[in-house]
This record gives sequence, C-alpha cells and structure tokens, in this order.
Amino acid sequence: MKFIDTLALTMAWLVAIPSGYSAEPLQVAPAGPAGKSAAPEKSLPSSPEVKSYLLLHQGMNQGYSSEEVDPEDIDAYFWHVFSRLPDEVMVYPSENYYYFVDCIRGMQIWGNIRLPAGRRERSILSFAYAEFVEFPTGTEPYLSRAKYFTEADALTIQEIDKFTFLVKFNRRSVLFRLYKLSQEPPKLFSLRPDEVFVERTFDESGIQFFLLFNTNRNYFSWVLNEEEKVPDIFDAIEKDILLGRRTGFAFWIDSDKGGRKVLALVRRLSVARNDYYDGPSDQLADNYVDRSRISEWMERANPSLKGRIDKYGYYTDTERPARVALACYGMYDSLTDITDFVKNSKGAADPNEFMSRSGVASSSLLPPPADSPKPIAIPPKAAPVAQEK
Repeated sequence: MKFIDTLALTMAWLVAIPSGYSAEPLQVAPAGPAGKSAAPEKSLPSSPEVKSYLLLHQGMNQGYSSEEVDPEDIDAYFWHVFSRLPDEVMVYPSENYYYFVDCIRGMQIWGNIRLPAGRRERSILSFAYAEFVEFPTGTEPYLSRAKYFTEADALTIQEIDKFTFLVKFNRRSVLFRLYKLSQEPPKLFSLRPDEVFVERTFDESGIQFFLLFNTNRNYFSWVLNEEEKVPDIFDAIEKDILLGRRTGFAFWIDSDKGGRKVLALVRRLSVARNDYYDGPSDQLADNYVDRSRISEWMERANPSLKGRIDKYGYYTDTERPARVALACYGMYDSLTDITDFVKNSKGAADPNEFMSRSGVASSSLLPPPADSPKPIAIPPKAAPVAQEK
C-alpha cells in the first residue's frame, strides 16, 4: 500500500472536496506529433467558488471505451493528464499530491501529480497512477506506473515563491499553488502536560488533523481539527464514539480534554486498497518540516530509526525509496470491531497509547523499513525510482 516515495501511495474513488476544492473532469487528448498529444486550445478553468461537484455517470461510461492513449506508456499518459489540467491548480493535501481519476480502456485509473518538498526545487516532479480495483486480492497484475519527471524529460519547475510553482512541459505551463496550512497549536482543547503539538496536516480525505506527541511514552496521536471545516457527517455509534459516514474514520471522544476527537480506527478495506480514506499517515506537513522537525519525533518514537532517515522521514539506507508511515490507529471491518477496540482502549492505562499502537501495548509505533513493506495492492502516490538525495 505504501508504494515507493511515501510507503503510502494513495488511490481512491473521488477526491474529498472541501469548500474551495476544484475538481476537473479529464477529457481525451487528440494525438499529436511524435506520438504525443496536442495541447488543448483552451484549458478548463479552475473554480474555487464551486460548492459541490457533480459527476455525470454517462461521461464515465463513455470514457471506459476510450482508446486514445495507452496507459502502459507512462510518458504519453503523463501528457494525457497534464495537458488537461487548468492553467492554475490548488493542491490541498499536505504532502503536495494533486489527484485525478480517469476512466479509460475499461479501467478506472487513479493517480496523482506531486511536487515533492526537497525535490521540486530541483525540477523533480512525481507522477504515479494505477488501476483501481474495488476489492483487491493482491494477486492480479494490475496496471501500475510511476516515474520522476525531470529536466531530462524537458520538464522544468520554476519556483515563484515557497507555495507557488510553475511547471512547464511540452509547450504547456501549469501553475501549482500549494495550500498554506496554519501551524498554530490547537485552540479548542488544551494539551496534556506530557503532550506536545507537532504539526497540522491536510489529509487527502479532506479532513484536517493535529498531530500530537506524548513525551512520556513516546507515541503519536491524530486528533481531528475542528477549527477548520470538517467535510463529513458523523454518527454516534456509542456516546463517546463517532463514525464518519463518508470517510469511515472512527473517533473516540476524549471527554477529559474538552471532548477532542482522537482518531481511533480506519476501515481495513481502505487500507487494503490504499484509497483516500486509509488514514492520515501519508499526509505529513512537508512544507513545514523545518518547523515541525518531524524526523526527530519519529526517532524518539522508534530509536532504531536514528541515523536512517532524512528530515522528511525517508529512509536513507534502503535501495528502494520508502518513508516512515505514522499509521498510529487501528483498523476495523465491522461496528463491533470499533466498539470493542474503544472499550479495550478505555480499559488500558493510557487509552491514547493503546489507540496509537493499534491495540498492541508493547510494539513499535512505526512500520518496518522498505525490506518488509505493506502489501502493494493498488499504488499511486510516488515513483519507483532511486531515492533522490
């Protein structure tokens, strides 16, 4: 599930669209010279005022029969996507992924274009996509491609400012605006004496989180950020348990700390198919890494990481690019799983630690390095090439 650049390449149905999140349907590009597609005469406008997103099913069905580009050809397919972007796009997720869904050749393809922090300054862009499978078994040879595009591919990235980048490729320019995420500590609840605020993040589900760290027991916690708009509807399955109808995120209400909502579990199916609702472990606030010093907290949580990761949490001692994933919550298949997990958490000496360690009281918080990754069923969040140093 965590494929290359992040150990968490997420593919999902439709991107969660918070207020102001524009989503543009893909169209088929006409064939161009040298096997490439021609740029459209006019790009689709980005519309930050849009308050809903209407998806017309007929267009999807028509797209499934399209044969205009071969998804096996990653260079041609990159142009197929890039040529249809608006002149200007806003990137909300805090690891800087811009997602897309394409219906073509009988497949749904989910993917992303990413301007990775630490690499975009050197004109390195990540492009990844894969065939979406509703119930992955992990055995079929699903379509999956990823690549870093660089100046060697005639792609350039011009930094306008720290949150604005102009990407140029094949006579086409697109302005990428990265969302400026407040990094102020939470205001609606107080921290425990042994807690520190690490960073705020923006998940691809559209949900924003606070990442906290317990300095006594050395573990992370994900807490819902209710200071910002929360694009979900929650049902109370117990007096202190809320379940998101759209995201499937299960939160425990910590009544001792102002009713803050601690992420307890995510759907196991979402983790298996690596969709937008597999949890916030793969959306760290990369644009603020010098402020958060996230790698120092990772090393404190798992001392075996010391000297083995860079400041973003990428492993520096593995052949295949891999990243520490802060999957500090459990997984569930049923409502009973949720209620039992929270009940057991409340029976533990520290409910937050029990949840952070996925119900395992004495294990490392963090997943193993790339030599024993999670199963890759449906990847798309980065590129399978040597890690850039």
